[in-house]
Amino acid sequence: MTSLLLRQAGQKQPQRPERLSPRERVWRTIKHQPVDRVPCVDVYFLPETIKRWEREGLPEGVSVAEFFDLDLVRFPVDCSIGVQERLLDETDEYRIVTGSDGVTRKHWKVYSSAPQELDFPIKQPRDWREIRSMLKAHEGRLAENLEIQISRAREQERFITLSFLEPCTLARKLLGSRQWVEFMQTQHPMLDEILETGMRLVLDTVELAFRKLSGFKQPPFDGVWLHAELAYTHAAFMTDKEYRSIILPYHRQLVFELKRRGLSVLLYTQGNALTFLKSVRKSGFDAILPLECISGNDLANYKRNYGQQTALGGNISVDRLMESDQAAENEVSEKVRIGLGENFTGYMFCLDRPVPTSLPLKRYLMALHVARSIV
Repeated sequence: MTSLLLRQAGQKQPQRPERLSPRERVWRTIKHQPVDRVPCVDVYFLPETIKRWEREGLPEGVSVAEFFDLDLVRFPVDCSIGVQERLLDETDEYRIVTGSDGVTRKHWKVYSSAPQELDFPIKQPRDWREIRSMLKAHEGRLAENLEIQISRAREQERFITLSFLEPCTLARKLLGSRQWVEFMQTQHPMLDEILETGMRLVLDTVELAFRKLSGFKQPPFDGVWLHAELAYTHAAFMTDKEYRSIILPYHRQLVFELKRRGLSVLLYTQGNALTFLKSVRKSGFDAILPLECISGNDLANYKRNYGQQTALGGNISVDRLMESDQAAENEVSEKVRIGLGENFTGYMFCLDRPVPTSLPLKRYLMALHVARSIV
């Protein structure tokens, strides 16, 4: 034992590079190789936030990734069933709309909050039989100017991701939360069909994107960003056992197939992420974020117990950033140092939830500066 410790003590830590491109910085982070500084990967900025920031000096119409020099860019893929949006009701206070995903929502006008979900497209088996054919891969799911956007991001050497709705989250949006939980508990065969369809939608669209963007000398994108809504404040929406037996096999297969294509896979889910970290060795996710603070996500604990298995991202409390400049500086400095750890890798800076309207532009710029100053 003593000789082992002496040999380990004599081993040199990998040398940190002096300067990396954004793409190299993210790749090295998810490969657990030392970086020059923390990569910054915020991708969710509320429209109201952008409008406020434009009044505070953000140039109108500018790319947020370019203005803030963010390391990662995300190009959303349309994972909806493609129905025509319908306005069902409108008052001075709200609008009720059925979106292209078939979900009916109440959108409040008088204050900023997440829309209230009122109705869902699948109520009986025949609904699913009709909807299933609407979830096929086709070029219309990709942005019209995707090739131009990717070409610009490549010139800027950013880490490029295609963003999809995670299959289990797709199932919840189609079924509604109550029916989704019932299907999970009873292991309803329709749930497996939806998960399989959601997985195929991701894989087939990725293949289609590779063909469409075949003119690039290097791979047109580096990874897949899976947007998920799998947990709430205290835990995941399913038990650990339900996750391992029902959802994990699909996550594992999806990640395996994407990695065969040379892609990384990042899971972004609000709420408590512990259930997914416990199984990350089997799922294979390269990163899990944003580790929402109010949901009991303990970055130091996660780094200690899971930091060798996956990269971590976020856990920067929006609430702390809104308190004061000093509170923001302390929060960012503490979390980035914990996240990077002794080996200075395996962590990405982002806020623990979408950047809210209440956060001043100057404060966010300061947070980025503090994060990038930790070298």
